[in-house]
Amino acid sequence: MIVIHKFFSVLGVASLSLVGVFSSISVTFNNSGYQASLPLKIVNGSANAGTQQYVPPSGRRRIQRTEGSGARGCSNSIPVRLNLLTPTNHIARTTLSHPTFLWSVSESTDRVMVFTLTAPGSIQPVYQKRMKADKAGIMSLELPQSSPELAVGKEYRWTVTLMCNEKRPSENINARAWIERVEISPNLSQQLTTANSERDRALAYTQLGIWYDGLAILNKLQAANPTDRQVFNSFISLLEQIGLNNVATQERDRQQN
Repeated sequence: MIVIHKFFSVLGVASLSLVGVFSSISVTFNNSGYQASLPLKIVNGSANAGTQQYVPPSGRRRIQRTEGSGARGCSNSIPVRLNLLTPTNHIARTTLSHPTFLWSVSESTDRVMVFTLTAPGSIQPVYQKRMKADKAGIMSLELPQSSPELAVGKEYRWTVTLMCNEKRPSENINARAWIERVEISPNLSQQLTTANSERDRALAYTQLGIWYDGLAILNKLQAANPTDRQVFNSFISLLEQIGLNNVATQERDRQQN
């Protein structure tokens, strides 16, 4: 589904880091499972079989339009699909003042992409950035320290827009989601302290309901060591758990090539 947004006072153009290349991306989301908060258990360096890697926080749900696609304006023959790497049926969480956001683009394009972060009840963006989308794959943006920090307990909307036609916003490709910053719980703090590796830290975050921080750690680990199968499998498992099955399949294909 495409959401139309108009953006104002957009500054600068910059490139983003990318991991992976995808030929096409399509998403279906899984709405099952919300409750449980057991500590992460690691046996012989891998998560226990059957262990749910992401345990969504309990509470209010909100459907999010995390997928956008279109052909006119960006490409006359190859559709471009945009997916935010976040759950679709609830607001995912972070503990960081300046978190990292991840999304994927199915095709490279010479069009400009715009990331926008907006505070609740505000029209003016907290942060906005124009960037190139000249490579297909998973893209990441870490909120810079120079930008205002996210306040604890507040929900922020983040939007990614591919500017297919700046004169006709209806032809742009949009996806949006929300993020909430929360305090680190005593249980999570203990799990992070006793974790044996960065991968274990990532899974500690996700098993205690902190999606953004855990996924960002795994993404960085993949970029640093693409041949680490444990990290790769953990990352893929998280994508599949929230219904990003085609993204996971494309990433597996990329690893084999």
